[in-house]
This record gives sequence, C-alpha cells and structure tokens, in this order.
Amino acid sequence: HPSDTLNREWQVVSSVLTGDQPQALHGSQGEGTTLYNHFEAIPADRTWRVPPLPKPSVDGPQSAIVTGPAGEEIFCDEHGRVRVRFHWDRYCPGNEDSSCWVRVSQAWAGTGFGNLAIPRVGQEVIVDFLNGDPDQPIIMGRTYHQDNRPPGSLPGTKTQMTIRSKTYKGGGFNELKFDDATDNEQVYIHAQKNMDTEVLNNRTTDVKVDHTETIGNNQSITVGLGQTITVGKENAGGHDQTVTVTHDQSMSVGNDQTLTVTNNRSKSVGNDQDSKVTGNDTEAVEKSQTVTVGETLTVTVGDAIEFVCGKSTLRMDKDGYITINGHELSLGTTGEQYYKADGDINLQAKTILEN
Repeated sequence: HPSDTLNREWQVVSSVLTGDQPQALHGSQGEGTTLYNHFEAIPADRTWRVPPLPKPSVDGPQSAIVTGPAGEEIFCDEHGRVRVRFHWDRYCPGNEDSSCWVRVSQAWAGTGFGNLAIPRVGQEVIVDFLNGDPDQPIIMGRTYHQDNRPPGSLPGTKTQMTIRSKTYKGGGFNELKFDDATDNEQVYIHAQKNMDTEVLNNRTTDVKVDHTETIGNNQSITVGLGQTITVGKENAGGHDQTVTVTHDQSMSVGNDQTLTVTNNRSKSVGNDQDSKVTGNDTEAVEKSQTVTVGETLTVTVGDAIEFVCGKSTLRMDKDGYITINGHELSLGTTGEQYYKADGDINLQAKTILEN
C-alpha cells in the first residue's frame, strides 16, 4: 500500500459478500457475473470483542400458574414470593423449581404493616416485567377461570363483594362479605373457628332495632371496673329484658354490685338456694315482710339473736340466756302449758294472782 502505516497485519472483524448474476433474469442484457466483498478490519495487535447483543425485552404481561411441591397448597419464601409456570413453557415440571422466585404486588405494603395475600398453588396470576426486563418478573394480579371459580354463584350474587379465604389443606373458610342488594344490604362475617377482637381504647356498638346473640356453650364476661345496663327509657310496655339460661349461670363481681328495681321484683328457685355473706348482712323493709316456710325453719346464730319491736325485745345469747323485755307479757294456749327447769323457777312480781 502506498501508505506505510497500512502495510501491517490486519484482522478481519466483519465481512459481507455480495454476488450479482444479471443474465439469469429474463430480458436482461448480457452482463457478466460480479462478486463484491465488503469487509472491516482492525490492526492485528488490537484485541477485538464481539459487541454485546441488546438484552431481550418482554412486551406486556403474561398469564402463569402458581406452582409448588406435590401436595402443598401454599409455597412461598420469607419475602412472600412464589414460583410460577408459564403456559408456553411446555417442558416446565410445574413444581417448586419451575421458575425463579417471583414477587407479588399487594394492595398495601409497608415495613411490618399492610395487606398480605399469598397466591396459592394452582391459581392463575398475571405476571408483568419491570421495564420489560425478563429478569424482573412481578405478579400484578390474579384472575378466575373455568376451573378456578369465584365465591358465590354469579350472576345471582352480583351484588356481593366477598373476601373469602380457604382453610389450609381443608374445606373450611373465613369470610367477610358485603351485600349491596336493595333493601337487603348486609355485612356478613364468618369465622371457621376462633374470632378474637382487641380494642385498646373505647368501643361503641349502636344497634338501631333488635340484637340477638346465641351462644352454644359457655359465656364469660369480665368487667374490670363498672358496668351499666339500661333497658328502656320509661316505664312503658316493650322496654323489657329477658335472660334465659338453659343450664348453669355463674356471675363473679370483683368489687361492688348494686341492683335497683323501681317496681316489683319476683324470684323463683325451683330447688335449693344457698346464700353466704362473709361480712355483715343488712336487710331493710319499709313496710311489711312475710316469710312462709312449708316445712321446717332453722336459724343458727353464733353469738346472739335479738328481736326488737318498739319497746319489746327478745334476746337469745349463745351461753343459753333468753331475755324477754316489754311493757306486758301475755301467754295464752288452747291446751296445757308445761314449764320444766333443772333448777329453781323464780317468779317475782308486785302481786301474783292465781285463778
């Protein structure tokens, strides 16, 4: 080459060979066959690498099926990611190794709070790719299909919005349902087993009409301070409260209890009744009191018993002394009277009259 700088060893990095044979075309002039070669070369002492191919890009979301080990219903890692099998991947085994871990978009995601619902094995999900990068798949949603039907019976239940889970490896479910049918609106909560509610401050429940609560077994209510139950606002019919217990009822009050009945109170005990007061017992009746005992009445007092009526008193002490005081004492019997004493009988009066 006339230029000495080009008289050196070269390495060809690309070559394009083009051929032309015009005489093979019908009606063309008789031109000869030509062959062209276009190539690019760099000095042989320079290192050459093939330019990297552009990274593949995924256009749009794709549908996939969540996979996991045989017999497993929920399969995820510590980040809530799952594995999937794409429909076009005919050679995928559809198990715990079917894909990389795929993140799941949630309705709300914060540090230690938010919404969490793990897609389960067999559910159809919609997988998108961040910026079209096939190495960054993310599940954007889930969808029902012929074999994966929604809860309810559409279109008959089209007015219902439902959040229903499924018991892990079981047939039960937990459910929160909103029914917006006109004049039949309803909020329905179903707990397959236990239901716990925790309120750190106040709780207010306002029922405008009736409230019915049925408990199949036992009920325990603990009130740390006071409790007030108000039935009705006036003394009128319809403002009643009825409590029916078919078996046992136990009530424990840690401090004081006050019961106020504005009108009458009736208590009926079908069998025995026991009452125990550790301290004092005071009962005040402003008018009359009647006690009727069908058989035997036994009153046992450890120290003394005293009956006071105006100026009259009857006192019995634990050491055997019985004292009767009053203005006048009258003893009358339809039959005979018997007096018996182990010692003497003393009668002291201003005058003792005998009939």
